[in-house]
Amino acid sequence: MAVATDMLVPALREVREAEAALADRFKAHLAVTPAGEYREVLERGVGDARGHVYLIDERLGTLKPRTLVQTVAGNAWHLTRRAARLPLDAAVAVPGALMRGQGTATEQQLLKNVEDEYAVAAFAVAICRAAERIAQEARDTASVDLLGFIRRDGEETLEELGSSLEQHAEAAVAAAEEGPVVGGAAQAVHDWSSWLRETAERMPGAGRLQGAPQGALITEDELPIPGYRRLSSRMVLDRLPQLSQTDLATVGAYERFHAARPAILSRIANLLRPEPWPGYDSMHADEIVKRLADAGESLTRRVRDYERRHHARSTVLTAADRVHA
Repeated sequence: MAVATDMLVPALREVREAEAALADRFKAHLAVTPAGEYREVLERGVGDARGHVYLIDERLGTLKPRTLVQTVAGNAWHLTRRAARLPLDAAVAVPGALMRGQGTATEQQLLKNVEDEYAVAAFAVAICRAAERIAQEARDTASVDLLGFIRRDGEETLEELGSSLEQHAEAAVAAAEEGPVVGGAAQAVHDWSSWLRETAERMPGAGRLQGAPQGALITEDELPIPGYRRLSSRMVLDRLPQLSQTDLATVGAYERFHAARPAILSRIANLLRPEPWPGYDSMHADEIVKRLADAGESLTRRVRDYERRHHARSTVLTAADRVHA
């Protein structure tokens, strides 16, 4: 515990530096980002990150003398720049003329910007997660609460940037098809898509999705969840348990090829399992209840476990519990 306490202040400093880097990166990219949903994400991100820096400074002020906080502010960037190994020059993906207010970025440049923002935001979340654990070990409730709040904000920002990545990748492809490829945009899109697929394949249980239809061949209209791409991860997760095994496989293939959100892929992998008997998913609750009347203990247990994980229909669960009892 004493060691964790000694590590807490340096950990808070790293989180502060990462949040400051994030605020400056977002602010620089705002200069060339047109009005719209993506710009609103960046604007919120700047405000959130600056608020986080302020809150961390307050917390550091209670843990160490004020002079230390001033030193932290003066020495910001150094550790983050080295640890992240990311180009923290905010203009990295923005031509100088654009930074001087002479226009907005092209679709290819916007894609590179959002890739860059996602990487820096992910790094900030990773540092925050580690610091949160250190605060838990130090039993510093105030720091745990603060870091948990910052981490949740960061995870929400990551989710929003993930959606922007897909949109800008599609826009970059469309722009490249209409005119000459600028700055290796096609290769950037290809590399990004490959990274998404590789990430999904490393997810626990992702092997269960191997037999699903190829996501590239599935259109959004074929998905069993209407308006899929407009839904947040949480909204999709709420709908997954109600899907049949076939529909889960379809959504999983589509998700893995497109946004590849880890939470959704992991949940689908967890839900993908054999039905209690063939055709179970297409049966009405009353039909299942009737069949349970003559079912053995093993089959009843499979029905109960499957039903709890998926549809959670009270009539089926009550019948299964009655038979099992």
